[in-house]
Amino acid sequence: MSDKKISSKRLKELERLESKMNALEAGGVDNWEWYQESLKGWFAENELDERLESLMSDLECAFGECAYEPSERGAGIAFDDSAGNAVMEVFKTHRVTFLDLLGDDE
Repeated sequence: MSDKKISSKRLKELERLESKMNALEAGGVDNWEWYQESLKGWFAENELDERLESLMSDLECAFGECAYEPSERGAGIAFDDSAGNAVMEVFKTHRVTFLDLLGDDE
Protein backbone atom coordinates (compact mmCIF):
# COMPACT_ATOMS: atom_id res chain seq x y z
CA MET A 1 0.00 0.00 0.00
CA SER A 2 1.38 3.39 -0.91
CA ASP A 3 1.41 6.44 1.30
CA LYS A 4 -0.72 9.30 0.06
CA LYS A 5 -0.36 12.96 0.92
CA ILE A 6 -3.24 15.30 1.56
CA SER A 7 -3.35 18.99 2.29
CA SER A 8 -3.86 20.25 5.83
CA LYS A 9 -7.15 21.78 4.64
CA ARG A 10 -8.38 18.34 3.45
CA LEU A 11 -7.21 16.71 6.67
CA LYS A 12 -9.18 19.24 8.74
CA GLU A 13 -12.25 18.60 6.57
CA LEU A 14 -11.95 14.83 7.07
CA GLU A 15 -11.49 15.26 10.82
CA ARG A 16 -14.57 17.51 10.95
CA LEU A 17 -16.64 14.97 9.00
CA GLU A 18 -15.44 12.15 11.25
CA SER A 19 -16.42 14.17 14.31
CA LYS A 20 -19.85 14.87 12.78
CA MET A 21 -20.37 11.17 11.99
CA ASN A 22 -19.37 10.20 15.52
CA ALA A 23 -21.83 12.73 16.95
CA LEU A 24 -24.64 11.46 14.70
CA GLU A 25 -23.99 7.84 15.64
CA ALA A 26 -23.78 8.74 19.34
CA GLY A 27 -27.18 10.41 18.89
CA GLY A 28 -28.72 7.23 17.49
CA VAL A 29 -28.70 7.85 13.73
CA ASP A 30 -27.32 4.32 13.24
CA ASN A 31 -30.65 3.03 14.59
CA TRP A 32 -32.56 4.88 11.84
CA GLU A 33 -34.84 2.60 9.85
CA TRP A 34 -32.98 3.12 6.52
CA TYR A 35 -29.43 3.49 7.90
CA GLN A 36 -28.15 0.05 6.82
CA GLU A 37 -29.95 0.18 3.48
CA SER A 38 -28.55 3.59 2.60
CA LEU A 39 -24.99 2.40 3.31
CA LYS A 40 -25.22 -1.00 1.57
CA GLY A 41 -23.07 0.07 -1.40
CA TRP A 42 -20.54 1.75 0.87
CA PHE A 43 -20.19 -1.39 3.02
CA ALA A 44 -19.74 -3.60 -0.07
CA GLU A 45 -17.09 -1.30 -1.57
CA ASN A 46 -15.14 -1.10 1.66
CA GLU A 47 -15.36 -4.84 2.32
CA LEU A 48 -13.82 -5.50 -1.09
CA ASP A 49 -11.02 -3.00 -0.39
CA GLU A 50 -10.31 -4.64 2.98
CA ARG A 51 -10.26 -8.11 1.44
CA LEU A 52 -7.89 -6.98 -1.32
CA GLU A 53 -5.56 -5.35 1.22
CA SER A 54 -5.57 -8.57 3.25
CA LEU A 55 -4.80 -10.61 0.13
CA MET A 56 -1.91 -8.33 -0.86
CA SER A 57 -0.50 -8.40 2.67
CA ASP A 58 -0.62 -12.20 2.74
CA LEU A 59 1.03 -12.43 -0.69
CA GLU A 60 3.81 -10.06 0.38
CA CYS A 61 4.44 -12.21 3.45
CA ALA A 62 4.42 -15.44 1.43
CA PHE A 63 6.89 -14.05 -1.10
CA GLY A 64 9.02 -12.45 1.60
CA GLU A 65 9.43 -15.70 3.54
CA CYS A 66 10.73 -17.49 0.45
CA ALA A 67 12.99 -14.75 -0.90
CA TYR A 68 16.76 -14.69 -0.70
CA GLU A 69 19.69 -12.98 -2.41
CA PRO A 70 21.34 -15.62 -4.61
CA SER A 71 24.85 -14.13 -4.56
CA GLU A 72 26.38 -10.84 -3.53
CA ARG A 73 24.32 -7.89 -2.32
CA GLY A 74 22.49 -6.06 -5.05
CA ALA A 75 22.26 -9.10 -7.29
CA GLY A 76 18.49 -9.21 -6.96
CA ILE A 77 16.08 -11.50 -5.20
CA ALA A 78 15.25 -15.11 -5.95
CA PHE A 79 12.68 -17.49 -4.51
CA ASP A 80 13.29 -20.97 -3.26
CA ASP A 81 11.09 -23.93 -4.22
CA SER A 82 8.68 -23.30 -1.35
CA ALA A 83 7.57 -19.97 -2.89
CA GLY A 84 5.02 -21.63 -5.16
CA ASN A 85 3.56 -23.62 -2.29
CA ALA A 86 3.37 -20.56 -0.04
CA VAL A 87 1.62 -18.50 -2.71
CA MET A 88 -0.81 -21.34 -3.48
CA GLU A 89 -1.75 -21.47 0.22
CA VAL A 90 -2.52 -17.75 0.11
CA PHE A 91 -4.62 -18.25 -3.02
CA LYS A 92 -6.54 -21.09 -1.34
CA THR A 93 -7.17 -18.95 1.73
CA HIS A 94 -8.50 -16.09 -0.40
CA ARG A 95 -10.27 -18.09 -3.14
CA VAL A 96 -13.64 -16.50 -2.38
CA THR A 97 -12.10 -13.07 -2.92
CA PHE A 98 -11.07 -14.02 -6.42
CA LEU A 99 -14.49 -15.43 -7.25
CA ASP A 100 -16.13 -12.29 -5.90
CA LEU A 101 -13.78 -10.12 -7.94
CA LEU A 102 -14.69 -11.93 -11.13
CA GLY A 103 -18.38 -11.44 -10.43
CA ASP A 104 -20.98 -12.41 -13.01
CA ASP A 105 -19.11 -10.74 -15.88
CA GLU A 106 -16.70 -13.63 -16.43
